[in-house]
Amino acid sequence: MSTVKDFINTDFRDFSMDDNVRSIPSVIDGLKESQRKAIYGMSTRGESAGLIKVSRAAGHIGKESDYHHGEKSMEGTIVKLAQDFAGSNNINLLEPEGQFGSRLSPEASASRYIETKMSRHFRKVYKKEDNLILQHQHSDGMEIEPNYYLPILPMVLVNGVHGIGTGYASKIMLYNPTELKNIMIKYLDKSVLPSTIIPWFKGFSGKVTRDESSVLTYGQIDVINTTTLKISELPIGMYLDKYKEHLNSLEDKGIIKSYDDNSTEESFDFQITVPRSTSKFTKTKLLSTFKLITKFGENYALWNENDKIKIFNNPVEIVKYFTDFRLEKYEERRLALIEEMKIQLQWLSEKQKFIKYYLSDPLSFSKKAKDKLYADLEKEGFKHSDRLLKLPIYSLTKEEIVKLMNSIKTVKSDITRLTKTTAKSMFVDELKDFKI
Repeated sequence: MSTVKDFINTDFRDFSMDDNVRSIPSVIDGLKESQRKAIYGMSTRGESAGLIKVSRAAGHIGKESDYHHGEKSMEGTIVKLAQDFAGSNNINLLEPEGQFGSRLSPEASASRYIETKMSRHFRKVYKKEDNLILQHQHSDGMEIEPNYYLPILPMVLVNGVHGIGTGYASKIMLYNPTELKNIMIKYLDKSVLPSTIIPWFKGFSGKVTRDESSVLTYGQIDVINTTTLKISELPIGMYLDKYKEHLNSLEDKGIIKSYDDNSTEESFDFQITVPRSTSKFTKTKLLSTFKLITKFGENYALWNENDKIKIFNNPVEIVKYFTDFRLEKYEERRLALIEEMKIQLQWLSEKQKFIKYYLSDPLSFSKKAKDKLYADLEKEGFKHSDRLLKLPIYSLTKEEIVKLMNSIKTVKSDITRLTKTTAKSMFVDELKDFKI
Protein backbone atom coordinates (compact mmCIF):
# COMPACT_ATOMS: atom_id res chain seq x y z
CA MET A 1 0.00 0.00 0.00
CA SER A 2 1.37 3.40 -1.05
CA THR A 3 1.85 6.06 1.63
CA VAL A 4 2.14 9.86 1.49
CA LYS A 5 5.88 9.46 2.08
CA ASP A 6 6.14 7.12 -0.91
CA PHE A 7 4.26 9.63 -3.06
CA ILE A 8 6.50 12.52 -2.00
CA ASN A 9 9.67 10.51 -2.62
CA THR A 10 8.62 9.13 -6.01
CA ASP A 11 5.83 10.68 -8.09
CA PHE A 12 6.00 14.16 -6.58
CA ARG A 13 9.78 14.21 -6.73
CA ASP A 14 9.71 13.21 -10.41
CA PHE A 15 7.09 15.85 -11.17
CA SER A 16 9.10 18.53 -9.38
CA MET A 17 12.24 17.65 -11.29
CA ASP A 18 10.43 17.67 -14.63
CA ASP A 19 8.72 20.94 -13.73
CA ASN A 20 12.07 22.58 -13.07
CA VAL A 21 13.61 21.15 -16.24
CA ARG A 22 10.77 22.67 -18.27
CA SER A 23 10.58 26.00 -16.40
CA ILE A 24 14.13 26.96 -15.46
CA PRO A 25 16.65 27.85 -18.21
CA SER A 26 20.32 26.97 -18.49
CA VAL A 27 22.97 29.52 -17.53
CA ILE A 28 25.04 28.13 -20.42
CA ASP A 29 22.76 28.64 -23.45
CA GLY A 30 19.94 30.68 -21.90
CA LEU A 31 17.33 28.20 -23.12
CA LYS A 32 14.62 26.14 -21.48
CA GLU A 33 14.15 22.56 -22.66
CA SER A 34 11.32 23.38 -25.09
CA GLN A 35 13.25 26.32 -26.56
CA ARG A 36 16.30 24.12 -27.12
CA LYS A 37 14.11 21.56 -28.87
CA ALA A 38 12.61 24.31 -31.03
CA ILE A 39 16.04 25.56 -32.12
CA TYR A 40 17.25 22.02 -32.81
CA GLY A 41 14.13 21.06 -34.72
CA MET A 42 14.25 24.21 -36.86
CA SER A 43 17.95 23.68 -37.61
CA THR A 44 17.28 20.16 -38.93
CA ARG A 45 15.33 21.78 -41.77
CA GLY A 46 18.58 23.43 -42.83
CA GLU A 47 19.70 26.75 -41.44
CA SER A 48 19.03 28.51 -44.74
CA ALA A 49 15.62 26.88 -45.23
CA GLY A 50 12.79 29.25 -46.09
CA LEU A 51 9.73 30.24 -44.13
CA ILE A 52 7.43 27.62 -42.65
CA LYS A 53 4.05 28.12 -40.97
CA VAL A 54 4.35 28.01 -37.19
CA SER A 55 1.73 25.25 -37.03
CA ARG A 56 3.81 23.05 -39.38
CA ALA A 57 7.07 24.00 -37.64
CA ALA A 58 5.67 22.78 -34.31
CA GLY A 59 4.87 19.38 -35.82
CA HIS A 60 8.30 19.12 -37.41
CA ILE A 61 10.06 20.05 -34.17
CA GLY A 62 8.03 17.50 -32.21
CA LYS A 63 9.08 14.76 -34.62
CA GLU A 64 12.77 15.71 -34.74
CA SER A 65 13.25 16.34 -31.02
CA ASP A 66 10.82 13.84 -29.47
CA TYR A 67 8.78 16.61 -27.83
CA HIS A 68 5.92 15.24 -25.71
CA HIS A 69 3.95 18.30 -24.57
CA GLY A 70 1.74 19.02 -27.54
CA GLU A 71 1.93 21.17 -30.65
CA LYS A 72 0.03 24.10 -29.09
CA SER A 73 2.66 24.39 -26.37
CA MET A 74 5.45 24.28 -28.95
CA GLU A 75 3.69 26.91 -31.08
CA GLY A 76 3.82 29.26 -28.08
CA THR A 77 7.51 28.53 -27.63
CA ILE A 78 8.22 29.31 -31.30
CA VAL A 79 6.32 32.60 -31.08
CA LYS A 80 8.29 33.73 -28.02
CA LEU A 81 11.63 32.87 -29.68
CA ALA A 82 10.68 34.94 -32.73
CA GLN A 83 9.21 38.04 -31.07
CA ASP A 84 11.35 41.15 -31.53
CA PHE A 85 9.43 44.08 -30.05
CA ALA A 86 10.77 45.99 -27.04
CA GLY A 87 10.62 43.84 -23.93
CA SER A 88 10.44 40.49 -25.78
CA ASN A 89 13.93 39.59 -27.10
CA ASN A 90 17.03 41.64 -27.63
CA ILE A 91 18.24 38.97 -30.07
CA ASN A 92 15.40 36.88 -31.53
CA LEU A 93 16.62 33.41 -32.52
CA LEU A 94 13.78 32.81 -34.99
CA GLU A 95 12.44 35.23 -37.60
CA PRO A 96 8.86 36.56 -37.28
CA GLU A 97 6.86 36.82 -40.49
CA GLY A 98 3.34 38.00 -39.77
CA GLN A 99 1.76 39.16 -36.54
CA PHE A 100 3.83 37.70 -33.69
CA GLY A 101 2.63 40.31 -31.22
CA SER A 102 3.80 43.86 -30.66
CA ARG A 103 3.75 46.55 -28.00
CA LEU A 104 0.12 47.12 -28.88
CA SER A 105 -0.64 43.57 -27.74
CA PRO A 106 1.69 40.61 -27.08
CA GLU A 107 -0.83 38.18 -28.59
CA ALA A 108 0.22 36.58 -31.89
CA SER A 109 -2.10 35.63 -34.74
CA ALA A 110 -3.18 31.99 -35.13
CA SER A 111 -0.21 29.71 -35.88
CA ARG A 112 -1.58 28.74 -39.29
CA TYR A 113 -1.32 32.37 -40.45
CA ILE A 114 2.21 33.24 -39.33
CA GLU A 115 5.57 31.91 -40.54
CA THR A 116 9.10 31.62 -39.22
CA LYS A 117 12.60 30.40 -40.02
CA MET A 118 16.04 30.45 -38.40
CA SER A 119 17.10 33.98 -37.52
CA ARG A 120 19.95 35.69 -39.33
CA HIS A 121 21.28 36.46 -35.84
CA PHE A 122 21.55 32.82 -34.75
CA ARG A 123 25.07 32.06 -36.03
CA LYS A 124 26.39 35.39 -34.77
CA VAL A 125 25.87 34.04 -31.25
CA TYR A 126 25.90 30.23 -31.59
CA LYS A 127 29.01 29.55 -33.70
CA LYS A 128 28.97 26.59 -36.09
CA GLU A 129 32.52 25.63 -35.03
CA ASP A 130 31.14 24.60 -31.63
CA ASN A 131 28.98 21.89 -33.23
CA LEU A 132 32.07 19.68 -32.95
CA ILE A 133 31.86 19.62 -29.16
CA LEU A 134 28.11 19.65 -28.53
CA GLN A 135 26.92 16.62 -26.55
CA HIS A 136 23.62 15.44 -28.02
CA GLN A 137 20.95 13.59 -26.10
CA HIS A 138 19.23 10.44 -27.37
CA SER A 139 15.62 9.28 -27.08
CA ASP A 140 14.52 5.81 -28.19
CA GLY A 141 17.70 5.46 -30.21
CA MET A 142 17.19 8.82 -31.96
CA GLU A 143 19.68 11.68 -31.65
CA ILE A 144 17.90 14.82 -30.45
CA GLU A 145 18.96 18.25 -29.17
CA PRO A 146 22.23 18.76 -27.24
CA ASN A 147 22.39 19.06 -23.46
CA TYR A 148 23.07 22.74 -24.12
CA TYR A 149 24.23 24.95 -26.98
CA LEU A 150 27.31 27.14 -26.67
CA PRO A 151 26.62 30.83 -27.36
CA ILE A 152 29.42 33.37 -27.10
CA LEU A 153 27.24 35.58 -24.87
CA PRO A 154 25.21 34.73 -21.73
CA MET A 155 21.89 34.62 -23.59
CA VAL A 156 19.96 34.20 -20.35
CA LEU A 157 20.85 37.86 -19.75
CA VAL A 158 20.52 39.01 -23.36
CA ASN A 159 16.91 37.85 -23.74
CA GLY A 160 15.94 37.49 -20.11
CA VAL A 161 13.68 34.78 -18.74
CA HIS A 162 10.59 34.15 -16.68
CA GLY A 163 10.06 30.66 -15.30
CA ILE A 164 8.43 29.26 -12.16
CA GLY A 165 9.30 25.70 -11.25
CA THR A 166 8.86 23.75 -8.02
CA GLY A 167 10.85 25.34 -5.24
CA TYR A 168 12.68 27.62 -7.69
CA ALA A 169 11.83 30.63 -9.79
CA SER A 170 13.81 32.45 -12.41
CA LYS A 171 13.01 36.04 -13.36
CA ILE A 172 15.73 37.91 -15.21
CA MET A 173 15.45 41.16 -17.15
CA LEU A 174 16.99 41.78 -20.58
CA TYR A 175 20.50 43.25 -20.88
CA ASN A 176 22.44 44.97 -23.63
CA PRO A 177 24.46 42.38 -25.63
CA THR A 178 27.11 44.99 -26.52
CA GLU A 179 27.56 45.94 -22.86
CA LEU A 180 27.76 42.27 -21.88
CA LYS A 181 30.41 41.58 -24.52
CA ASN A 182 32.52 44.53 -23.28
CA ILE A 183 32.25 43.35 -19.67
CA MET A 184 33.32 39.84 -20.73
CA ILE A 185 36.36 41.22 -22.56
CA LYS A 186 37.29 43.19 -19.44
CA TYR A 187 36.89 40.08 -17.30
CA LEU A 188 39.08 38.00 -19.64
CA ASP A 189 41.70 40.77 -19.48
CA LYS A 190 41.37 40.83 -15.67
CA SER A 191 40.16 44.44 -15.65
CA VAL A 192 37.85 45.96 -13.03
CA LEU A 193 34.18 45.13 -13.65
CA PRO A 194 31.10 47.21 -12.80
CA SER A 195 29.35 46.21 -9.59
CA THR A 196 25.99 46.06 -11.32
CA ILE A 197 24.40 46.20 -14.77
CA ILE A 198 21.27 48.11 -15.75
CA PRO A 199 18.76 46.20 -17.91
CA TRP A 200 18.31 47.30 -21.51
CA PHE A 201 15.45 46.68 -23.91
CA LYS A 202 16.03 47.01 -27.65
CA GLY A 203 13.72 49.66 -29.10
CA PHE A 204 12.70 51.08 -25.71
CA SER A 205 13.11 54.86 -25.39
CA GLY A 206 12.11 55.17 -21.74
CA LYS A 207 14.26 55.19 -18.64
CA VAL A 208 15.48 52.11 -16.74
CA THR A 209 16.87 52.20 -13.20
CA ARG A 210 17.79 49.69 -10.55
CA ASP A 211 17.57 49.92 -6.77
CA GLU A 212 18.71 47.36 -4.20
CA SER A 213 15.89 44.91 -4.90
CA SER A 214 14.10 45.94 -8.08
CA VAL A 215 14.32 47.09 -11.68
CA LEU A 216 12.09 50.02 -12.63
CA THR A 217 11.12 51.05 -16.15
CA TYR A 218 9.56 54.44 -16.92
CA GLY A 219 7.41 55.66 -19.76
CA GLN A 220 7.69 59.20 -21.11
CA ILE A 221 5.15 61.96 -20.44
CA ASP A 222 5.61 65.62 -21.30
CA VAL A 223 3.60 68.74 -20.52
CA ILE A 224 3.02 70.46 -23.88
CA ASN A 225 0.98 73.35 -22.44
CA THR A 226 -1.44 73.99 -19.60
CA THR A 227 -4.14 71.81 -21.16
CA THR A 228 -2.17 69.24 -23.16
CA LEU A 229 0.04 66.31 -22.23
CA LYS A 230 1.86 63.93 -24.55
CA ILE A 231 2.76 60.32 -23.76
CA SER A 232 5.43 58.99 -26.16
CA GLU A 233 6.50 55.82 -24.38
CA LEU A 234 4.96 53.22 -22.09
CA PRO A 235 6.94 51.26 -19.50
CA ILE A 236 8.03 47.71 -20.26
CA GLY A 237 5.22 45.26 -19.64
CA MET A 238 2.47 47.78 -20.38
CA TYR A 239 0.67 47.25 -23.70
CA LEU A 240 -1.50 49.71 -25.59
CA ASP A 241 -4.76 47.77 -25.31
CA LYS A 242 -4.47 47.61 -21.53
CA TYR A 243 -3.24 51.17 -21.26
CA LYS A 244 -6.23 52.63 -23.05
CA GLU A 245 -8.41 51.06 -20.35
CA HIS A 246 -6.45 53.08 -17.79
CA LEU A 247 -6.85 56.30 -19.77
CA ASN A 248 -10.58 55.65 -19.97
CA SER A 249 -10.71 55.29 -16.19
CA LEU A 250 -8.81 58.60 -15.78
CA GLU A 251 -11.35 60.23 -18.08
CA ASP A 252 -14.20 58.86 -15.97
CA LYS A 253 -12.55 60.36 -12.87
CA GLY A 254 -12.13 63.78 -14.50
CA ILE A 255 -8.31 63.67 -14.32
CA ILE A 256 -8.21 63.96 -18.11
CA LYS A 257 -10.83 65.33 -20.49
CA SER A 258 -10.07 63.29 -23.61
CA TYR A 259 -7.25 61.74 -25.58
CA ASP A 260 -6.24 60.97 -29.16
CA ASP A 261 -4.34 57.74 -29.82
CA ASN A 262 -1.92 58.04 -32.76
CA SER A 263 0.17 55.04 -31.74
CA THR A 264 1.65 52.49 -34.14
CA GLU A 265 3.26 49.09 -33.60
CA GLU A 266 6.65 50.85 -33.41
CA SER A 267 5.84 53.87 -31.24
CA PHE A 268 3.33 55.35 -28.83
CA ASP A 269 1.70 58.74 -29.29
CA PHE A 270 -1.11 59.87 -26.99
CA GLN A 271 -2.22 63.50 -27.18
CA ILE A 272 -4.14 64.09 -23.95
CA THR A 273 -6.39 67.05 -23.12
CA VAL A 274 -6.42 67.72 -19.37
CA PRO A 275 -7.74 70.24 -16.82
CA ARG A 276 -5.17 72.86 -15.83
CA SER A 277 -4.94 71.23 -12.39
CA THR A 278 -3.60 68.00 -13.94
CA SER A 279 -0.91 69.75 -15.99
CA LYS A 280 0.44 71.20 -12.72
CA PHE A 281 1.21 67.73 -11.30
CA THR A 282 4.85 67.11 -10.47
CA LYS A 283 6.76 64.75 -12.79
CA THR A 284 6.64 62.03 -10.13
CA LYS A 285 2.89 62.42 -9.68
CA LEU A 286 2.31 62.39 -13.45
CA LEU A 287 4.26 59.15 -13.82
CA SER A 288 2.34 57.59 -10.94
CA THR A 289 -1.11 58.83 -11.95
CA PHE A 290 -0.68 57.74 -15.55
CA LYS A 291 0.79 54.35 -14.56
CA LEU A 292 4.05 54.97 -16.37
CA ILE A 293 6.25 53.03 -13.96
CA THR A 294 6.62 49.24 -13.80
CA LYS A 295 8.62 47.46 -11.15
CA PHE A 296 10.25 44.04 -11.49
CA GLY A 297 12.10 41.82 -9.06
CA GLU A 298 14.76 39.38 -10.26
CA ASN A 299 15.55 35.79 -9.25
CA TYR A 300 18.65 34.13 -10.63
CA ALA A 301 17.99 30.39 -10.29
CA LEU A 302 19.52 28.61 -13.31
CA TRP A 303 20.60 25.15 -14.39
CA ASN A 304 24.37 24.79 -14.68
CA GLU A 305 26.41 22.50 -16.92
CA ASN A 306 26.27 19.69 -14.34
CA ASP A 307 22.45 19.52 -14.26
CA LYS A 308 22.33 21.27 -10.90
CA ILE A 309 20.30 24.38 -10.11
CA LYS A 310 22.60 27.20 -9.05
CA ILE A 311 21.43 30.41 -7.39
CA PHE A 312 23.26 33.53 -8.53
CA ASN A 313 23.18 36.85 -6.72
CA ASN A 314 23.34 39.33 -9.58
CA PRO A 315 23.95 39.63 -13.35
CA VAL A 316 27.69 40.28 -12.97
CA GLU A 317 28.05 36.96 -11.16
CA ILE A 318 26.31 35.24 -14.09
CA VAL A 319 28.67 36.93 -16.57
CA LYS A 320 31.72 35.70 -14.65
CA TYR A 321 30.43 32.15 -14.31
CA PHE A 322 29.46 31.96 -17.97
CA THR A 323 32.77 33.43 -19.17
CA ASP A 324 34.85 31.00 -17.09
CA PHE A 325 32.92 28.02 -18.42
CA ARG A 326 32.88 29.28 -22.00
CA LEU A 327 36.66 29.77 -21.95
CA GLU A 328 37.08 26.07 -21.13
CA LYS A 329 34.85 25.23 -24.09
CA TYR A 330 36.93 27.40 -26.41
CA GLU A 331 39.95 25.28 -25.52
CA GLU A 332 37.90 22.16 -26.14
CA ARG A 333 36.85 23.58 -29.50
CA ARG A 334 40.44 24.50 -30.39
CA LEU A 335 41.72 20.97 -29.71
CA ALA A 336 38.76 19.38 -31.50
CA LEU A 337 39.34 21.54 -34.58
CA ILE A 338 43.01 20.57 -34.66
CA GLU A 339 42.11 16.87 -34.50
CA GLU A 340 39.48 17.28 -37.22
CA MET A 341 41.98 19.08 -39.44
CA LYS A 342 44.57 16.38 -38.90
CA ILE A 343 42.07 13.78 -40.07
CA GLN A 344 41.20 15.98 -43.05
CA LEU A 345 44.91 16.39 -43.83
CA GLN A 346 45.44 12.63 -43.70
CA TRP A 347 42.57 12.10 -46.15
CA LEU A 348 43.73 14.84 -48.56
CA SER A 349 47.26 13.43 -48.54
CA GLU A 350 46.03 9.89 -49.14
CA LYS A 351 43.71 11.04 -51.91
CA GLN A 352 46.59 12.85 -53.60
CA LYS A 353 48.82 9.79 -53.27
CA PHE A 354 46.04 7.57 -54.69
CA ILE A 355 45.54 9.75 -57.77
CA LYS A 356 49.28 9.67 -58.46
CA TYR A 357 49.24 5.90 -58.00
CA TYR A 358 46.34 5.58 -60.43
CA LEU A 359 47.84 7.90 -63.05
CA SER A 360 51.13 5.97 -62.99
CA ASP A 361 49.41 3.06 -64.77
CA PRO A 362 45.66 3.64 -65.32
CA LEU A 363 45.29 0.80 -67.86
CA SER A 364 46.74 -1.80 -65.51
CA PHE A 365 44.64 -0.40 -62.66
CA SER A 366 41.38 -0.82 -64.59
CA LYS A 367 42.13 -4.46 -65.43
CA LYS A 368 42.66 -5.61 -61.84
CA ALA A 369 40.02 -7.66 -60.03
CA LYS A 370 38.44 -6.12 -56.94
CA ASP A 371 40.28 -8.37 -54.50
CA LYS A 372 43.56 -7.64 -56.23
CA LEU A 373 42.88 -3.89 -56.05
CA TYR A 374 42.24 -4.02 -52.31
CA ALA A 375 45.36 -6.14 -51.75
CA ASP A 376 47.55 -3.78 -53.77
CA LEU A 377 46.19 -0.69 -52.04
CA GLU A 378 46.80 -2.24 -48.63
CA LYS A 379 50.33 -3.14 -49.70
CA GLU A 380 50.91 0.49 -50.74
CA GLY A 381 49.81 1.67 -47.27
CA PHE A 382 46.38 3.10 -48.16
CA LYS A 383 43.95 3.15 -45.21
CA HIS A 384 40.71 4.24 -46.89
CA SER A 385 40.41 1.81 -49.80
CA ASP A 386 36.61 1.77 -49.89
CA ARG A 387 36.39 5.55 -50.00
CA LEU A 388 39.20 5.89 -52.55
CA LEU A 389 37.69 3.37 -54.95
CA LYS A 390 34.41 5.32 -54.93
CA LEU A 391 36.06 8.48 -56.26
CA PRO A 392 34.58 9.48 -59.66
CA ILE A 393 36.90 8.82 -62.57
CA TYR A 394 36.77 12.47 -63.70
CA SER A 395 38.46 13.52 -60.42
CA LEU A 396 41.52 11.34 -61.01
CA THR A 397 43.47 14.01 -62.88
CA LYS A 398 46.67 16.07 -62.63
CA GLU A 399 44.50 19.18 -62.12
CA GLU A 400 42.98 17.52 -59.04
CA ILE A 401 46.48 16.85 -57.68
CA VAL A 402 47.24 20.59 -57.91
CA LYS A 403 43.97 21.42 -56.11
CA LEU A 404 44.80 18.91 -53.39
CA MET A 405 48.29 20.39 -52.95
CA ASN A 406 46.72 23.81 -52.34
CA SER A 407 44.15 22.33 -49.96
CA ILE A 408 46.88 20.50 -48.02
CA LYS A 409 48.85 23.74 -47.74
CA THR A 410 45.77 25.58 -46.42
CA VAL A 411 44.93 22.89 -43.84
CA LYS A 412 48.54 22.76 -42.61
CA SER A 413 48.48 26.53 -42.22
CA ASP A 414 45.21 26.33 -40.25
CA ILE A 415 46.65 23.65 -37.97
CA THR A 416 49.72 25.79 -37.32
CA ARG A 417 47.57 28.82 -36.58
CA LEU A 418 45.33 26.91 -34.17
CA THR A 419 48.33 25.30 -32.48
CA LYS A 420 49.88 28.70 -31.82
CA THR A 421 46.69 30.48 -30.71
CA THR A 422 44.99 30.26 -27.29
CA ALA A 423 41.43 29.75 -26.19
CA LYS A 424 41.42 33.23 -24.68
CA SER A 425 42.49 34.95 -27.90
CA MET A 426 39.87 32.98 -29.87
CA PHE A 427 37.19 34.03 -27.39
CA VAL A 428 38.20 37.70 -27.32
CA ASP A 429 38.45 37.89 -31.12
CA GLU A 430 34.94 36.51 -31.57
CA LEU A 431 33.56 38.86 -28.92
CA LYS A 432 35.20 41.85 -30.61
CA ASP A 433 33.80 40.76 -33.98
CA PHE A 434 30.28 40.40 -32.58
CA LYS A 435 27.81 43.00 -33.85
CA ILE A 436 24.04 42.82 -33.90
